[in-house]
Amino acid sequence: MPRRAAAWLARGFLAALACSSVAWGATSLPVFVAETRLDGARDLILRNVPVSDAELDDLGPLLSRTAAETDCMPAIDRSVAVIRLRLAENALASGDRVDDRMGELDTAVRKSLGCAPADPYLWLVLFWLRNTRQGLSDANFDLLRMSYRLGPNEGWIVVKRSAMALAMLDALPPDLSDAVVAEFGRLVKTELYTEAIDLLKGPGWAHRDRLLAGLASVPQRNVDILTRTMADIGYDLDRRSPAERRNLQLKSDDRLVAPMLPEARARP
Repeated sequence: MPRRAAAWLARGFLAALACSSVAWGATSLPVFVAETRLDGARDLILRNVPVSDAELDDLGPLLSRTAAETDCMPAIDRSVAVIRLRLAENALASGDRVDDRMGELDTAVRKSLGCAPADPYLWLVLFWLRNTRQGLSDANFDLLRMSYRLGPNEGWIVVKRSAMALAMLDALPPDLSDAVVAEFGRLVKTELYTEAIDLLKGPGWAHRDRLLAGLASVPQRNVDILTRTMADIGYDLDRRSPAERRNLQLKSDDRLVAPMLPEARARP
């Protein structure tokens, strides 16, 4: 009898364990599937792969359900915020449902940061969003400061942040403009030349003198590699870009051709 009772007790325990495992799987599997689907879309967006609204349509119900959840789900909330960012960017490009998409993005970003506030990328997104909706203002600069404070050395964020900040460098307060210049120097120092060159010949070209002056503490070898590579692709850091040289050449050609035109010749 004691053995039979022990056997029944063991069977009961295993049965209860099996039932609890099934219940756990039934409740956890949908969350896992949702997270997987959202993470896949998020990764494409963060790699700058074009993703259209049509390709994100299937995620619409999932995005809505997540927005209605009050519990923190940091990984899922972050993916939702990134997807909402792409939907907002698509709306800006098409001019359709801009206010709705911007509002949904604001809600998603604030929810994600409320659960996981140490996310430098989403602070940058919130900075961009507030400036896009309200215009550049001093009240928003703290959002950019948070991004710099929390993620000073994350390369993929640095590239996105520097591109945005360089485009508005003259409007930034001194501490942030200094942070932009220092960040460019760190790119060169860590030998991320491709990223540094893209920034320098893009939004940083108008500020090249200041960016180059900020390389004073960078090893000279790194600076030489940067300047030689820029020269190889047609950018003379002491003078002009290829486009500026072409424009000067066209003007020069026009001056040479003008005296040969009949209407430009001196009349007797």
